Order: sequence, then C-alpha cells, then structure tokens
Amino acid sequence: MAEPITDRDREQVRRLHAEGKSRNAIARAIGRSAATVSKIAREAGLTFTGGARVAAATEARRADAAARREQLADDALDGALGQVARTGGAESARDARDHATAARALTEVHARVAELARHSGTGSAGGSMLDKLADALLGPTGEDDREGE
Repeated sequence: MAEPITDRDREQVRRLHAEGKSRNAIARAIGRSAATVSKIAREAGLTFTGGARVAAATEARRADAAARREQLADDALDGALGQVARTGGAESARDARDHATAARALTEVHARVAELARHSGTGSAGGSMLDKLADALLGPTGEDDREGE
C-alpha cells in the first residue's frame, strides 16, 4: 500500500511548483510518484502547463506566425502592384483582364491576411495604409461585389 500523503509532501510540492519545477522533477525531488504529485497539485489548485519553456516556445511561435503573416501580406500587395503595372502594358484586352484579375486576387489575399493579423493582435502600424489601398481596389473587406459570378 502507498504511503499516505503528508503535510511535508504538500509543502514541498507547493514550494517546488512555485520555483517552476515540472511534475516529474518534483516527484524525483521528494521521492514520490508523478501521480502522487499530480494528486497533491490538483488538491492545491496547482497546474502543470509546461512552465516557462512552453510559454516561451508558444510566444516564439506566435511571433514567427505574425512575421510570416506580415511578409505574406507584403508579398501579396507587391505582387498586386506588379500586376497593375503590367495591365497598362498588356498586348491584348485578354492579357490586361488577366493581369487585373491576378491583381485583385493578390489584393484579396493581402486583405484577408491583414484582417487575420488585426484579429490576432499582430498587425503592424503600416497595415492601415495597406488596408486603405486594398479597400480602394476591392471595396471594404467582407463585401462581395461579384454578383452573378
């Protein structure tokens, strides 16, 4: 039969948890099983969510995703501007229409990515100027003016 949980066990778990130790590290330090440490922690309202390493890794992933979204938005807008420039020098009406269609699609990508960045709180200060350009080319996001298509 397992040893009963003591007040000393509870105190050690609280102290080591406050120091940021993992469940398994606490179990090794106090000579109890990980299940016993989990039970003590649960009773004390403590959780093991991965500690500082997980929080730092999560924040790094968020920052990386935000940077990639911003790069995608910039690349889409640059591509759209390039397509608009090609429209004027198109050899045929069909080519001009194709360039305009590509510009619109790229501008929509930019607008959607910028909207995602705004909702996730990772948009850049330059986004408002780019959003105005997208709105001027497409109309405000969320409106679909392609009736009958």
